[in-house]
Amino acid sequence: MYLFDTPLLLAAMVAQFVYTFASKFDNAVGLQMVENVPFCLELARIVTSEQHDNASATSTLFFLFGCSSLIVGLVFYLLGRLNLGRIVSTNTTFTFTAQGVNDSIIGHFNLLLPVIIFESVLRILIYATKGKYALLSPVYYCFITPVFYFILYCFGIDIDVAEEAGYFFPPINSAGSAISWSLVDIFTEVHIFNVSWKAVLKATPTMISLTAFSLIHVPINIPAFGISTQTEPDMNAELIAHGYSNFISGLFGGLQNYLAYSNSVIYSKAHGKGKLSSLAIVVLTGGIFIYGPMAASFVPRCMAGTILLHVGIELFFEGVVESYKDYDRLEYSGIILITIAMITLGMDAALIAGLIAALSTFAIQSVTHQHPVKGAMSAVTLRSSAWNRSEAAQEILLSKKNGRERIYVIQLQGHIFFGNSTILRESVEKLLADKRSGGRNPIVVILDFSHVLAMDSSSAMTIEKLKDSIINTGVEICIFVSGHEDGFRCSYDLSVKVTDNAPNKRTASDSKRLLDPIDIDIGEDDPIMFETYDAIAQLDSSRARSSHTARALDLTTGHSGYKNAVMATIPNCHVCETLDDALIFAEDVLVAVQSTLILQQDVDDRFRSNILEGSGMTVRSSQALASHPAKTAKSFLKSLTGASESDIDKLYQQLELETYYYDDVVWKQGDESESLKLIIDGSLLSLLEDEDGARETCHPGSTIGELGLVNGTRRLTTVKVTSEKAILYSLSKEKWNVLTREDPKLARYIDIIAIRYLSHRIQHVSNSNLFGKRSLPV
Repeated sequence: MYLFDTPLLLAAMVAQFVYTFASKFDNAVGLQMVENVPFCLELARIVTSEQHDNASATSTLFFLFGCSSLIVGLVFYLLGRLNLGRIVSTNTTFTFTAQGVNDSIIGHFNLLLPVIIFESVLRILIYATKGKYALLSPVYYCFITPVFYFILYCFGIDIDVAEEAGYFFPPINSAGSAISWSLVDIFTEVHIFNVSWKAVLKATPTMISLTAFSLIHVPINIPAFGISTQTEPDMNAELIAHGYSNFISGLFGGLQNYLAYSNSVIYSKAHGKGKLSSLAIVVLTGGIFIYGPMAASFVPRCMAGTILLHVGIELFFEGVVESYKDYDRLEYSGIILITIAMITLGMDAALIAGLIAALSTFAIQSVTHQHPVKGAMSAVTLRSSAWNRSEAAQEILLSKKNGRERIYVIQLQGHIFFGNSTILRESVEKLLADKRSGGRNPIVVILDFSHVLAMDSSSAMTIEKLKDSIINTGVEICIFVSGHEDGFRCSYDLSVKVTDNAPNKRTASDSKRLLDPIDIDIGEDDPIMFETYDAIAQLDSSRARSSHTARALDLTTGHSGYKNAVMATIPNCHVCETLDDALIFAEDVLVAVQSTLILQQDVDDRFRSNILEGSGMTVRSSQALASHPAKTAKSFLKSLTGASESDIDKLYQQLELETYYYDDVVWKQGDESESLKLIIDGSLLSLLEDEDGARETCHPGSTIGELGLVNGTRRLTTVKVTSEKAILYSLSKEKWNVLTREDPKLARYIDIIAIRYLSHRIQHVSNSNLFGKRSLPV
């Protein structure tokens, strides 16, 4: 009878259908929770002990199955809806367990031998093809069954003999029909009026235990699958999806379901993704719903054994071997404990071992990193991505009195909670008091939360109050670095709280507002203007920035479809995603404190030529720069090298003027390095071909290709034009070689440019572990 197969297949179909539309993963595979089978057996035992009538027992049992799934679905939904995903989330690693292979195979080596042979052949094929073919493994699995039949034929082994020897799954008595519509008997034989409420009451504790046990697997599977697919999971969204799938399954008497980790990994490695592919799995599962039980008896066990063994080995290497470099000794010892417990004692023991390891690691790390302040330092040795500032701006930033030394970076770490938030506040206040007592009161304070793992709401409220305390000490600007795209690691909306209550404008000691638009002469004859397209109407103003911090610039609507860039106000408090963004903003503040005109000039040189990618806006070339390229080139060379006027003239004579247009490729990654380019006007984009999102905008006044020219390396990135027009000056490799032979002094200026850029990149804040082991600028 197929009646009891229905809840299993129904749960898998419903899960796959729901995950197709509700899950953030595009390659998730749903399955019934096989770990809950012991609870289902216990429910069946309770029902049979209370009811001896088949109709009543069947109705009661399926009612309990459905009711359990409804409860599980409701709990999952509430956890996701209440944004408790981070609390239940657990980063863990699954490893191969001997439970996955049938006990009869383990007990009989003759049954294990075909599995080993098929797995060995697959490993050889993968090695020979160097892993080029993603579909190699699934296609190979499909060929195992016909190959096994062919081997039986070649050796003259009768199928019935092989079946009796255990090489096939035992056949199911189907009364001679290939299709059994008794699979849908659940909808005709189960009646609510036949339910034994006495048995339901007796089974309630078991259903509660089943619900609690069901909650264990999802917080493990989702982060683990996210790690395997290098995807940042949205735990709340996934919990809600699991809520829907279990609730719908429960309405039809189905069992609990979840995102199956091993199945999803296989599907992902085969490059399976997308809604159509996922819906195809639903249809396939529906076919198995009808044909599966009969077809299973014709599938050799070695096929299932090969899949389990292959996936187990893959997960073992991924979770145990390759993860060695990703964890410290304490965390890795927890992985080893889970592995040993899973292999020797099974899944339940491994879950308990994982819980113990996680709690122990958390407790020890909390003690080890009890102090929430990792360290504090001035930004005198740090550099941001804005390395092409004007000479006047650079002079301000290098000043000991008014430069980067007036930026104070405080880096936080670990878990910040009510127990150490007071320590955090007192430590920050003491650090600032020490700076004031030494006569070095900072203008800008940066609080870096990049290394903070989590915060509770009470500690977030303490930090909100800390903001006011910092401003009251005489600090002009307080910048918070969340360290993550989705903001701070807490449910409390700290980003809004630390900025909403801040005054609109920062008032300096002389009562003159910083970056007041009245002080800035934008000019009507050469405004910073943007060509706009239809998409501009939908552009959010927060995206219309030349950088994340936007140099304190904002865009306001002008006439004739254009937008003028005007100086915006500087708030008391500002929130940035990265420390680099915060440092750029802080440098802008330092320049603005000394001269808003210098800041405007510094911004104009780069902002005019910047493209806002994806916004539909390109920047018009500057008339001033484009009409006097020679004068501009000499000015830029002077800023880059510090050479005398005569040497600048000699160096300029070696350059050749080049013009490029939108989307032109200057060179491709891997090309020979044939020249150095000096950007006069326009905007270029440098990007790595093999890394999504790895890109950098190159502005006027900067050089590109200097390392390849001096060192002889191939082009490390692809460079293309992103403005409507770009004017460059080029120093060819041939002229560079002539310079090195005939005028070493002049050639040394190119070396100076290369050294300057390399030095700046080494000191870039993203390359620095501020308070750990790093190369120091000596």
